[in-house]
Parts: sequence; structure tokens; C-alpha cells
Amino acid sequence: MENALADLLDLRLRCRGNREAMMLVDRCLLLLARAQTAGAAELQQLEVEFERLRAELAERLGCRRFVRH
Repeated sequence: MENALADLLDLRLRCRGNREAMMLVDRCLLLLARAQTAGAAELQQLEVEFERLRAELAERLGCRRFVRH
């Protein structure tokens, strides 16, 4: 998870000036932070939120494959 955090923080720095991109990165950071201390029930909720984010990004970017850390 440390690599994912470092990657997201780097991405956030590169997105400076692009409010929408920063908001997406912040959503990812929030999911990652919540996952670190989540119990079983919250992990299920995070899966739903992750799928929602994945679908949104796929629609915006036309991507079909995503890498999960």
C-alpha cells in the first residue's frame, strides 16, 4: 500500500491546477486511507465505492482495465 500512496501523492502533485483531476486523486487517497483500518463490513462498502470510481473513470477515459494495489 505504501507504493500506491506514494504514486497517488506524486500524481496529485502533477495534477496541480486541474481541480477535477485533483478531486479524483483525493477520492482515491480517501479510499486507500479508509482501507488501511477497515473491518470486513467497511471493506465491502469500499468495494462498492471502488467499483463506482472504476466505472466513472472507464466512462471518462475509455479504459477497460484497471490495476488494483
